[in-house]
Amino acid sequence: MKKCAVFNDISGFGKCSLAANLPILSAFQIEAHPFPTAVLSNQSAYESFAIADISDHTASFLFEWEKLGASFDAVLTGYFFNKNQVNSVMNFIKSQNALLVVDPVMGDGGERYKGLGDELCESIKALCLLADVITPNETELSLLTGERNIEKAVGALLASGIGAVVVTGCEINGKIGCRVFTPSVNKAFYAEKSGGYFSGTGDVFTSVLTAGLLNEKDVFSAAETAVGFVSDACRITLPGNPENGVDFERIIANYI
Repeated sequence: MKKCAVFNDISGFGKCSLAANLPILSAFQIEAHPFPTAVLSNQSAYESFAIADISDHTASFLFEWEKLGASFDAVLTGYFFNKNQVNSVMNFIKSQNALLVVDPVMGDGGERYKGLGDELCESIKALCLLADVITPNETELSLLTGERNIEKAVGALLASGIGAVVVTGCEINGKIGCRVFTPSVNKAFYAEKSGGYFSGTGDVFTSVLTAGLLNEKDVFSAAETAVGFVSDACRITLPGNPENGVDFERIIANYI
């Protein structure tokens, strides 16, 4: 099986981050190796949460992976706690001959996430420049480039050498999806928007996208599948706290 290293936080409640990445990648027959970047009692969209900073262990954990001769077909990254953590992971990535998919977790709704400082933002930008595919939402796209115009922002990123930019959370005529840009082609994929806000859909999307790429799909086909998967998961999710995440477990069998 293809192997994927996943750098993201882990939450005890709320199906996001590693709690979404791992089961989805595994269901698509990708061998997923988690590397927690922080440990949370429950994900941060809830009213309160406790978080453990384990970033001081990043370098030593990666050293142990290197001693094992760990090698991967892909690396997927999400949330990072601080710039030193990102820099350690970047050094590890440079030692790998792997597909790199970066979800630049920086903000949403036009605002930077609380607690995300300038230094961490700059490190995430540097990580993105190593990536084959990045999956920013419109807010993150602006934070990465300083541009509010999607086409100009994407053009700047592609010119820097990134292979594909998948802009997530795009809405049109009551539908939601993504816009996929490569240096030569761009396409948009939309599906029905169900209900209101759901936590963790970005992690679900990047997991399905990465699995598709590892299973020999091109970025457009992988993104189209990911849009449909997220839409279906939102549609069948039972009413309740949106912070709980979507019931992706109930639809995985339809996609494998």
